[in-house]
Amino acid sequence: MCEFLNTRILKKLLDIKSNNILKNILLLSAGTGISQIIPVAASIFLARLYTQKDYGDLSVFMSVTGIIGAVAAFRYELTIILPKKTNDARNLLGLSVVNSFIVSLLSLIFVLIFPSFFESEFKISNTNILYLMPIVIFCTGIYNAFENWFNRKNEYKKIAVTKIVLSACSSFARILFGVLGLALGLVYGTTTGSVLAALMFLIFYLKRDKIYSLKYLSINKMGKLFHDFHDFFKYSTPSALLNSISNIGLPLLITYFYSIEYAGIYFFANNIIRQPLNLLSASISQVYKSEANSICLNAKAKLLSFTLKFQKVIFSIVFPLLLIFSIFGGQIFGFVFGNQWIESGEIIKYFAVFVLLNANYSPISSIGDILRKQKFLLFFNFSIIFSQIVLLILFSNLLDFKYMILLISLSGAVHFLYIDLYMKNSIRKLNTL
Repeated sequence: MCEFLNTRILKKLLDIKSNNILKNILLLSAGTGISQIIPVAASIFLARLYTQKDYGDLSVFMSVTGIIGAVAAFRYELTIILPKKTNDARNLLGLSVVNSFIVSLLSLIFVLIFPSFFESEFKISNTNILYLMPIVIFCTGIYNAFENWFNRKNEYKKIAVTKIVLSACSSFARILFGVLGLALGLVYGTTTGSVLAALMFLIFYLKRDKIYSLKYLSINKMGKLFHDFHDFFKYSTPSALLNSISNIGLPLLITYFYSIEYAGIYFFANNIIRQPLNLLSASISQVYKSEANSICLNAKAKLLSFTLKFQKVIFSIVFPLLLIFSIFGGQIFGFVFGNQWIESGEIIKYFAVFVLLNANYSPISSIGDILRKQKFLLFFNFSIIFSQIVLLILFSNLLDFKYMILLISLSGAVHFLYIDLYMKNSIRKLNTL
């Protein structure tokens, strides 16, 4: 894995020499790399401490918290990097935190009123995990908001450190709870990591900007900014909701149409395969978002070539790794994680093409927000989740689980191939304006 991170390859693909972009990528790569390696290493132990059903419970928990947490701030966290004035950005940060609190409070009310919904429809083994969902949703909203704040400030070291804290604390807590024999240890560990990561970002903020900076927050200013960037609430929020459902909500659909054990099998495979693939992809995406916004404002003609260079980096990493796991996934999983996870390794080849095209698009996904393509993204994400549901309704009773995953993967791959071409065409049109 490390050979993909060396400076020579990055310089060749990005055609840059000792500049801030390269340094930022390497810094975030280090943080992201460590944060991805830790849970993979921890999974060697976790796979022997927990069952497929335990992972099924975790998949439902992380799907729900991930889906709602992704829109907890109503996507105003994405606007933090956009204003020229720091005070506007600070008020957008405050607005994002307030929105996250409101959404987490509403989610708490929902689980208190309808606990039986999750138990009956998604077959969770213990309703106690429901009451942890609002905490993780709130922490996710805070994490996303502060990550964009520090991205704006080019404080990539703080982002990298917090990623490591989140990963390390979650993994350690999961192992500890597993050793203690707690069946819900995976969920408890996830909650622990989320809380500590949110606190870490808050400490970094107060240390840098001091508590008196909060006096610049204004309800009236937040209200004005809410209106100024209402497209993010109106279009990006439902779009991101649908996108989250399509990306991390599949275990919920698998649980509903198949079983929670199958959800655990898929979740374990998808989680393991995406962690090493995200080793560089997530870092590049963060840097791309910041740099692309600047290029879009000052040098539009360079945006397409800049985008293509980033995608070359992603493809050079993702394709060979997916090829290895597609051929030897069963053997690798059986040897590393134990025989009960051989099936997880074997199904990787059935959704590999989707992961490839999804990852290839990921570095330029923020271009949709930069170019204000919220309406298109809304319809795109609706289409991808709608196709998943329709395919499951039509074929879940006819196809084995692995072939159902293949069918969903091919549908998703077509979607991401199309949106990749669409966004590049939009960038070309931008150059003619």
